[in-house]
Amino acid sequence: MGKFNQGAYGGFKGRVGNVVGSNWKGTGVMRIRPASVSNPRTDLQQNVRTRFALMGHFLSTQRALVRIGWRAMASETTPHNEAMRYNLANAIGGEYPDLFIDFSKVKLSVGELYVPTSLQLSAASAKSLNLSWQHEQGTNRGGNDDLLMIGIYDAESAQGFTQLGGATRQQQAAVITLPDNWIGRTVEVF
Repeated sequence: MGKFNQGAYGGFKGRVGNVVGSNWKGTGVMRIRPASVSNPRTDLQQNVRTRFALMGHFLSTQRALVRIGWRAMASETTPHNEAMRYNLANAIGGEYPDLFIDFSKVKLSVGELYVPTSLQLSAASAKSLNLSWQHEQGTNRGGNDDLLMIGIYDAESAQGFTQLGGATRQQQAAVITLPDNWIGRTVEVF
């Protein structure tokens, strides 16, 4: 990938022969299209593709959290790319072809805000969860008006959703309503 500021005739977009010009985050970029693609589908290639597909799909279900949670790390890339980089390296377990996401190691955000203490999660009904926490007021552990961000993922169906806001740090409780068709499922909560 080549970068250019103004080229001989200024920046260009589109394709000229096998060169493609575009603008990415304010930087002119030129890429070359390969003449042909060799695709032997080796075990190593399949391992990498499976890891990318597994984590890419999971992160796409948590897109709203990733955009906010990884924004500070994405000065020259995207928040999604930074989240992929971290989680591919740290949150994929198993050996190909039996790969899985280790949800205990997943990070949907990074930063200086502290996670509230004494987190408690319980089923309130067949389709809702109660989440509660402790907020240490008067400490440097986050502002009273910090908004709650929750990610929910059902690994069995590979579906997820996010809930932004709805509760503040000082409220110390939130109710999460699950979709009707998720009744009786086991979910991961972030």
